[in-house]
Amino acid sequence: MHHVKINELAKNITEKIIQNKEYYNAKINKLDNGSTILDMSQASWGGGKLVGEICMGGLGTVEFSSYNLDGHYIPSVNIYTSEPIISCMASQLAGWNVKLKKEVEKDGELKKKVIFQSLGSGPARAKSKVEKIFEELDYNDDSNCAIIVFETPKLPNEEVMDIVANKCGVNPNNTYAICAPTASLTGSIQVAARIVETGIHKLHEIKFPIDMISDGFGTTTIAPIAKDDLGAMGRTNDSISAAGLTYYTINVEKEKEEEIFELLKKAPANTSSSYGKPFLETFKAANYNFYEIDPGLFAPAIYTVNNIKTGKSISVGSVNHELLRQSYGLT
Repeated sequence: MHHVKINELAKNITEKIIQNKEYYNAKINKLDNGSTILDMSQASWGGGKLVGEICMGGLGTVEFSSYNLDGHYIPSVNIYTSEPIISCMASQLAGWNVKLKKEVEKDGELKKKVIFQSLGSGPARAKSKVEKIFEELDYNDDSNCAIIVFETPKLPNEEVMDIVANKCGVNPNNTYAICAPTASLTGSIQVAARIVETGIHKLHEIKFPIDMISDGFGTTTIAPIAKDDLGAMGRTNDSISAAGLTYYTINVEKEKEEEIFELLKKAPANTSSSYGKPFLETFKAANYNFYEIDPGLFAPAIYTVNNIKTGKSISVGSVNHELLRQSYGLT
């Protein structure tokens, strides 16, 4: 499986959207350098599902379900993958900070102005390998294409796409960007679809040996669409930390099981010093500075881990419906 080409898998899904753009309510823009932009800001449920699967490099499945939030009927996603490290850490993680700066004249001086900036996710990350995480991942993708996902209302221009193509070592005409703001149906779906990835990323942060993870499954609510991206960021984060459920199978010897299970207790969102209020309130109290928030907050509500070597399982964490109701503005 390590020889699978995730950019090619994602391109197949991307082409499916392009060929059925009216059905998925996608807008397709072909730039002069040959690169292709998929504007998914008004995309359908089916379009949002496919964006989630593109983020996972074609190695994960997104399915819709529902969640009973104390009598409130909320849509949800079920996510599963049998290649969790490649699909989540090498592809879905939003870790590539793509930035375009230009010199502009202001008050008689030349200054650098940010023209475009967005965290990129998707399989293009495995081509560029600009992030430190790839020093740990035993994976190479020799696809001749690159597919990147931007969570932004501002579409990238040719210069941005040239940056992506150059870093990935591919031709611009084989470079694709899938874009949608957080405050959209696609935004709510694709962030919820990160439930398994968010869980693994937190495990990585607490020095859990993620290479022992065999399979991943996750469920969480699809946040009601907020009026703006800031509000949407709060709600989508709360979906994961307050109601996100994850299930992983691991393969660890009996002698190390107790140590691994004990380490897992540090993973759930409720172990964070920043946990307890809707994310937007926490963010505001931190003067909108991410660095003032404990990064341990970005984690699922519950982890269940099954050690297939011994057959034993452990569950840690808890859901928080009150927090979620506040975040969603439910009455």
